[in-house]
Amino acid sequence: MAGVTDLPFRQLCREMGAGLVVSEMVAADPSTWDTRKSRLRIQFGDEPAPRSVQIAGYDPQMMAAAAQFNIAQGAEIIDINMGCPAKKVCKRAAGSALLQDPQLVANILQAVVEAVDVPVTLKIRTGWDRQNRNAVSIAKIAEEAGVAALAVHGRTRACRFVGEVEYDTIAAVVEAVSMPVIANGDITSPEKAVQVLEHTGAAAVMIGRGAHGNPWIFS
Repeated sequence: MAGVTDLPFRQLCREMGAGLVVSEMVAADPSTWDTRKSRLRIQFGDEPAPRSVQIAGYDPQMMAAAAQFNIAQGAEIIDINMGCPAKKVCKRAAGSALLQDPQLVANILQAVVEAVDVPVTLKIRTGWDRQNRNAVSIAKIAEEAGVAALAVHGRTRACRFVGEVEYDTIAAVVEAVSMPVIANGDITSPEKAVQVLEHTGAAAVMIGRGAHGNPWIFS
C-alpha cells in the first residue's frame, strides 16, 4: 500500500507474524526510478527473504524492464498491480483499469514472466464494475502466462472499498485454477481470516487496510 508498507512497517509486520510482505507500489515508468520517493519504496535494508516488490504500469515492455530493474535492486518476487482503483492510476490504463483489456493483461504477464527468473505474482479485483466481472477469466490468463500466485480483492474497481466483499467470486477463482489464490478484502480479525479461508478455499489471506495502524493483527 503506497504510503503505508515502507521498510519499517514491513519489518514490524514480519515481527508480528506476517508470512509475506510487499513493498509500496512502484511505477514501471523508468523516468521515476531515480526519484527519492521511488528509491525509498525499494529500500530493503536487512529485510529477510523473500523480498517482494509491486510494480504498476500499462506497457508490457516497460513492465518487463521494471521487473528486471527491481530484481537488480534486490527484489526476489515481482508482484504486478492490477487492482488499484485510484483515478490517477486508472486514467493511465494501469491498476484495475487493465481488467478491461484481457489481451493487454496477457501481454503484460507474459512479458514480465519471460523477462525474469523469480516468481511473478498478481493482484486483481473481481472486475471493472458489477456488470463486468471477469476475475475467473483473468485468473486463467494469469495461470497460462506462468504467474505463481494470485491475490484477489473481492470487489470491483467501481466498488472501491465499499460494500460486501465477493467471497463467492474468490471461491470461484480458487475452483478455476490450480495456482495458489490469496483472498483479500475486509479481513480485520483472526476470526474473519478463518471464515474467509473456509468459505473460499483460498491458500492464504492478504491483509491490507486491516493492518494499517494495527500490525498486531498478524500475531
